[in-house]
Amino acid sequence: ELNSVVTALDGGYVKPAPGGDLLRDGTSVLPTGRNIHALDPYRMPSAGASARGTRAADEIIRQHLEANGGVYPETVAVTLWGLDTIKTRGEAIAIVLALVGARAVREGTGRTVCFELIPLEELGRPRIDILASLSGIFRDSFANVVDLLDDMFERAATADESPNMNFIRKHAAELEAAGTERPAARLFSNPPGDYGSMVNEVVGTG
Repeated sequence: ELNSVVTALDGGYVKPAPGGDLLRDGTSVLPTGRNIHALDPYRMPSAGASARGTRAADEIIRQHLEANGGVYPETVAVTLWGLDTIKTRGEAIAIVLALVGARAVREGTGRTVCFELIPLEELGRPRIDILASLSGIFRDSFANVVDLLDDMFERAATADESPNMNFIRKHAAELEAAGTERPAARLFSNPPGDYGSMVNEVVGTG
């Protein structure tokens, strides 16, 4: 890494490389400070990210059950960050899938074509509803994942399942009864072209 720093300071060229996390991906991500190119968004989440995301989701549910007398959480808020997704190969996406009770379906080339709902008999617990906040980079870089997630939530909201075992369907029905235009919408972000929290813009305009 020091050699690359010296090369950069001397006006030399440091080759770009895939983004990653030192602890998760090892020394292949070094040197830091160089331009990175992302992974293939059509192959997310990776197998490793799916395993980590499932463990995280199980821990979220376990802690809620423990703190609330065995009652499952009906909704969990998840933030999908662009750079975090690149570094972890889609760990936050995997958390969403695990909470909902879904898994990636891949074609022969390894690309993800949809997120299928795991049957409740196999899942063994209710489907947890999600409120997802998307960063601008995630919105722009992983449009295919956004489409797949949106399709998954639409199917979950209309699945032939008891509302007591499918909190997405339960809440979508309540929103529809209240006149909400898209009761299955669970993914929210800034308008196209806007990034960050927009706090500065609000403060600047009084």
